Amino acid sequence: MRNLVILIFILLSNFSFGQPNPQEGYPKRIKEITEKLKTDSLNYELIWERLNMEVNLMGGFGTLDDIFLLKANLSNRIKNRELNFNLFNTEFNKIYDNIIKVKKYDIVEEGDFYRNRIWFYFKANEIDKAIEDAKYLRDFASYSRYWERGDYYNSSALYSLFNLYIINNQYEEALKAIDSLLEKKKKKNPKVYFSGHGSFLSYRDKIRLFEHFNKTDEIIPFLKENCIDNFNWYFENAKSNDYYTNTAKEQGFEMFKLIIVYMLQYKDKELLKYEKIYEELRLQMNENYETINPNIEDSKLKLIVSEINNI
Repeated sequence: MRNLVILIFILLSNFSFGQPNPQEGYPKRIKEITEKLKTDSLNYELIWERLNMEVNLMGGFGTLDDIFLLKANLSNRIKNRELNFNLFNTEFNKIYDNIIKVKKYDIVEEGDFYRNRIWFYFKANEIDKAIEDAKYLRDFASYSRYWERGDYYNSSALYSLFNLYIINNQYEEALKAIDSLLEKKKKKNPKVYFSGHGSFLSYRDKIRLFEHFNKTDEIIPFLKENCIDNFNWYFENAKSNDYYTNTAKEQGFEMFKLIIVYMLQYKDKELLKYEKIYEELRLQMNENYETINPNIEDSKLKLIVSEINNI
């Protein structure tokens, strides 16, 4: 019996944690393609397949922690010569001239091409070139045959611009990029937006942007506005009493808690007023806000939110 238990544990462990990383097979496949291209040098499908894998092995932007620490001119950034810039650039030019320029999107999507070249330029420390590609991806890329992926590539472009403008120390442009993306998320799927879900950027990333560029006076007004918006969206949709509406309410409360945190940090003169409202809000939300009480009287909650709005 003991041996059977051990065997089951091993099998479950392999199933849960032993799933192969697709990138593990890239080096072998890259070598195979390189050999084939020696006799089939104009096979652009193979050239793109290899280039796509090579760029993916470089990795993308990484975490936002990494981005906020980077500067475009730091000596520890990857240099062109270390990345063999000319070699990769030549490969991208081949694909552009023979596939993208003549719109052979059945071989390579325009969106895929620019997304990969953005990453390549980023890794090569060619930030201005990466920005130009990201702007094109945002504004003009056709996204080719997979029309439903156009929205994803547009969001990816905005996310790329946010990262690249931070590295380039361009606060206003980074702010426009994240504002555009957050507004887009709100319009496209408000229940996901107000519940704090979805991919790419969130309101917390905008706060980090404020902090990074020392725009700390923007944080509390931003949180206050979004806190009220979250609660108002909850009030409009509370009848459904589903996961998204309740999570939107939690999210509004989280934002108000953050307001208190930043007020304490910056010794804000309005702190006492906000602390009083916070106590009212905390009691109304239930002290253990992680399990929202479905019997909360929303009319009382509305009065508290109106107090926030009137400060």
